[in-house]
Order: sequence, then C-alpha cells, then structure tokens
Amino acid sequence: MTAIALSRMPAVAARPAQAARAARAAVVPAAAAFTARRPAASRRQLARQRGGSLLVYANWGAPVEFAAGKVLENEREAEGPLQRLKVQIGGAASAYTKAGQFIQAKTSEDGKPGFFAIASPPGADKENGTVELLIKSQPGATAEQLCAAASGSSLLVSAPMGKGFPVDSIPPSDVHTVLIFATGSGISPIKALIESGALQADKRREVRLYYGVRSPAHQAFAASIPAWEAAGVKVHTVFSEQGQGYVQDAFAKDNGVSDWAGVAAVLCGQKEMAGAITELLTGKGVPKERILTNF
Repeated sequence: MTAIALSRMPAVAARPAQAARAARAAVVPAAAAFTARRPAASRRQLARQRGGSLLVYANWGAPVEFAAGKVLENEREAEGPLQRLKVQIGGAASAYTKAGQFIQAKTSEDGKPGFFAIASPPGADKENGTVELLIKSQPGATAEQLCAAASGSSLLVSAPMGKGFPVDSIPPSDVHTVLIFATGSGISPIKALIESGALQADKRREVRLYYGVRSPAHQAFAASIPAWEAAGVKVHTVFSEQGQGYVQDAFAKDNGVSDWAGVAAVLCGQKEMAGAITELLTGKGVPKERILTNF
C-alpha cells in the first residue's frame, strides 16, 4: 500500500532526502508482509553450531545457547510422577544468582527444549556446576524424556535464565509478613527461595508457606519441611484429596492476618491458584507489586 501511494505522488513532491525516506518506508512493510507469508517450517527456530555449543535462534527473542550437560542423579521424589534430578551444567552455573530462575534443557539438538525451574538455592554447588531440578513427567514432552533419563545421560542445557523472585523489592523494613503459595511442582523454585535465605525470615514477623498437592504421596521435598520451619517458615500443607480443598480455600478460611499494610506474597503454581490468591490479597489492600512471581 505504501509503494502504491508513493507512485501516485507528483515527481516534484519529494526532495531527494524525502524520497530516500519514503523508499525505506516502502521496503519495511513489504518485508513484513513477506515474513508473514513464510511457511510455518521456515519460521521455526534456526540453529547453528559454535564451538561445542548449539546456538538456537527463536524469532521471539534473543538466541539461547545450549551446551553439553549431564544427568548425575535421577530419583523418584513423589507421585505425579515427580522426579528429582541433579544436572551438571558446568560454568553456566555462575549465572544462577537468584531463586526462581530456570534452565532450558533438551535431549537432542533437534529436540524441543523444556523450561525447568531450579530447586537448589543459588551457589549450592557452583564449584561443581550442578543444579537440582524437580520435573513432572508429561507424556510426549521433553519432561517425559528427562524423567526417564538414566544417570550419566547427556543433555543440552542453557545457562540459568529469568529474573527470579524479586524479593529485594519487599525488604523486612517495609514488609513484616510474607505469604508463600505453591502447588504441585511449583514448590521447586520455592524450595530454592526458602533455602537461599533471601526471604530473611528471621527479620520478619512471619513467613508462611501454603503448599498444596493431591495427597501426602504427591508431596515433593517433604523431608525438607522441618528444616524450612527451623529457618522460620511456617508450613501449611493442603491435601485436596483429603477434603481440604486448595491453598486458596485454606487461606480464605483462616488467613490469620491482622495488619495487611505490611504484607507481601510469593506465588508459584497453577494459574487458577495464582488468580484466586491475587484477587484475595488485592481485596485486602495488598498492592499488586507486592505479589511476586518468577516470570
């Protein structure tokens, strides 16, 4: 359309500089139209090799570089099934600086990467370049392949990515109570957050975790709960198959909060839970900027 409009302009209407700008303007929409007409296959991620790494370009953002990784341990953590993996990512582990970050991983160069939140706290094993993952198997997905991977299996992994939980925005001087809500495998980055010490629970009035799963058998990291409580995090487990409802139900029945002015929250898990909790909290006057997620 731009090119047609330009062709109808009188020859004397455009000075040289104006004509150049108009020509560039005509090229841009034409290129966009060409891109839109490309077949789906040509719009897929493009990849090339660089040294020992695989560089993958996605048309929605910056390239993601994959390097060789290895599964060191793979054990059943809970029903789901949920597998607990210890993965070696090498020097890339130095990029893991904030709980809530994730890595991308896949089992082959042409495979589709999965996104997996890191369960171990930052710096837990930086010397050996390892991180811990909690992965729920999903039929036909990369998660299923990783859950079935034997110890010693090779992977392609990215460096840790994402902003993590921005808990530095809720310092103890402003926020006396932090409410944490996690469901299912969403407990993975919450474990990292609690064990990192970034919540500074000892400097707050209360830090409380509502952890919802179907049953005790579905509860990952159950053995870690006593240590979390010793660190100042009060844990409320909610088992839906035992008639306890969901975490948002448990919180709505008895939130135990008297002063909402100094409350913040951290959410990780099902979209429905996050939406319900956000509505409950904002209804109590908690600002949205104090309701934190890792994405």
